[in-house]
Amino acid sequence: MFVVCVLFTIFTCHHWFFNWILLRDFLMGVFEPIGIGGLLAWSRSSASQFTISAFGAAVIFGLGLLIGYYYIYVKTRSAEFLVLTDIELKKVTWPKITPWFKPDTHVWGATYVVLIVVTALTLFVLGVDTVLGSIAEALFSAPK
Repeated sequence: MFVVCVLFTIFTCHHWFFNWILLRDFLMGVFEPIGIGGLLAWSRSSASQFTISAFGAAVIFGLGLLIGYYYIYVKTRSAEFLVLTDIELKKVTWPKITPWFKPDTHVWGATYVVLIVVTALTLFVLGVDTVLGSIAEALFSAPK
């Protein structure tokens, strides 16, 4: 479980490193109309952008490891839950998949019915959406 936590933390750090500029631009859009957009003007230089990216990723990584360590190794209730879950999963009798691949089973027939119904409903909704969209565009669009 700790490995999953570490991988999730690395994923989050990666996204922060490459996408924190979206947060900055959002905040600039909020601050500029009220006259305090200059507070974030310093973050536009390339040196500060890399510093924020690297420092933010390091902070997120450290916090992620600490939170994961706390919930898995320190907090006994969550550790007991993971152990009990593992014990219960060992009791489960998992079904075999091999009979599903035989064409003469009922599963294949049910699968085909579901696929045909889903395809038919998809085409029906597409048709209704196209017709209603054309009607709405004709009624509510501005004349050219």
